[in-house]
Amino acid sequence: MVFGCGDGTPAAVRTGADGAAGAGLVSASDADAAPMADAGASPTGGAPLVAPADGGPGGAAPAAGGSAGASTGLGGQDGGPDAGPDAGPDAGMGGAGCADLFDQSTLPQYWIDISADEWSKLNDEFLDIADVEAGNPPENYHPIVFHFGSQTGETVAAAAIRLKGQSSWVETVKYDAMPKMQFVVSFEQTDPKGNFHGLGKLHFDMPRGDWTFLHDRLSYSWFRGRGVMAPCANSGQLFINGAYYGLYSVEEPVGHHLVKEFFPGNSDGNLFKGGVEPEQNGVPVDGARLAMFQSATDIASLSRIVDLPGSVLEWAGEALINDGDGYYGGSHNFYVYDQGAQGYVWLPQDMDSTFDWLALNSRFTADDHPLYWWEGRQVGANGPGTAFLAVMNDPTWRAQYVAAIAVQLQHWDVPGLQAQIATWAQQIAQAVQDDPHKAVSYEDWREAIGIAQDVVASRAAFLQSFLDCEQGSGGADLDGDGVRWCDDCRDQDPTVHPGATETCGNGVDDDCNGAIDEGCPPMTASGP
Repeated sequence: MVFGCGDGTPAAVRTGADGAAGAGLVSASDADAAPMADAGASPTGGAPLVAPADGGPGGAAPAAGGSAGASTGLGGQDGGPDAGPDAGPDAGMGGAGCADLFDQSTLPQYWIDISADEWSKLNDEFLDIADVEAGNPPENYHPIVFHFGSQTGETVAAAAIRLKGQSSWVETVKYDAMPKMQFVVSFEQTDPKGNFHGLGKLHFDMPRGDWTFLHDRLSYSWFRGRGVMAPCANSGQLFINGAYYGLYSVEEPVGHHLVKEFFPGNSDGNLFKGGVEPEQNGVPVDGARLAMFQSATDIASLSRIVDLPGSVLEWAGEALINDGDGYYGGSHNFYVYDQGAQGYVWLPQDMDSTFDWLALNSRFTADDHPLYWWEGRQVGANGPGTAFLAVMNDPTWRAQYVAAIAVQLQHWDVPGLQAQIATWAQQIAQAVQDDPHKAVSYEDWREAIGIAQDVVASRAAFLQSFLDCEQGSGGADLDGDGVRWCDDCRDQDPTVHPGATETCGNGVDDDCNGAIDEGCPPMTASGP
């Protein structure tokens, strides 16, 4: 296996069993956040690799789960950190509220017919990445005929398709011999009331950094099971003009229909991607409230505009699934929803950098610190967010966050999740092997599946050791600075710990508060 470097450039050009080049597989959204993977990124054992597609025993049945509806009260709906029963991923339908397209027991096929002229235009847009690199990817729709199930299956004659993505789009064009497009298929572009199985659009998502092809599907399923707003997702094969194009995570769009599912009776608030960009919730933006939210930098101001219990619980969930590029893990991919009097609540978005991702893209496997996740990573501009730091630096809310990790850990079914990964991996194995546009080899995929299964257990074990330390047992102080490892951002350096004096100009967060050289005078070429 060849790993990409943290700067987003390929470590080498790999020619795998499929003959396709594949390297530099770090997501550019974390381009400055992931150091070169090292030997510590190998799996530690204990989880079986999926059987090869040409035979072998199948995976175990997925864990039985309860309803994945909004009644659990998570994500700020009822305000409590554990207001409902566990609701694991469903073995059959994609969970309460999901269309039948997301039946987890099936691997659907989607077929697209597009004229040669329109396909040429789409391909030209794809290969010209200048606008994508500038942050303005083209979103031009092209007419298609859409079929479900087979080339002669259920048909939508007036559908449309456009490209989607950003970092993976640029990287696949730059580095892959057979670059892979990601798509949005719209059923409402021609007819505003058009839909397919109740959905106006389908997203065909396949980030290059997800070697398992399952990150979004696994993560969204788990969050939905905990009552946190996340889209329905399933794996799906895409065929274009009769030829197999590739395997995708097929997802419903995020919008008002999803907000109504998870915030019943309170679904007319503003939804923002990244806390800035309005996300099709069909209601006017309350600019004054948004400005108040964006200017909140401490616990006092956050408490007036943010649902802190719900948000802290969501961050704890991201810590558990080992997210390397969410609000936890990168202050990057997230939604916030304005619940009105209850305040803004953080919600997950783009969960493709989860489970095994850090093991393949950093020196960590499952032991990144849940308080100081940025320590030891080259996070660059994707360091901890203002709200996260406010919580971590406030003793009361820091304790609430630790308690939220304990709550989420109670709902982390290790054998069930490992079996789910094995079952879904067996389901998609042949589709992965046959995918002509995959960025990694089939053997790389199998190895990533094994690492993901291992991380399910090892991340839970590490967080339990963290909780044991926080509760007074197992709290070693490796550097002898008087601070237990669970409260120390760098427990190998006695000069770095909470309460230490900040040394100006050394480029180190000496006091573990998430800021470097705070309180120091501005530096000039000749010094302060």
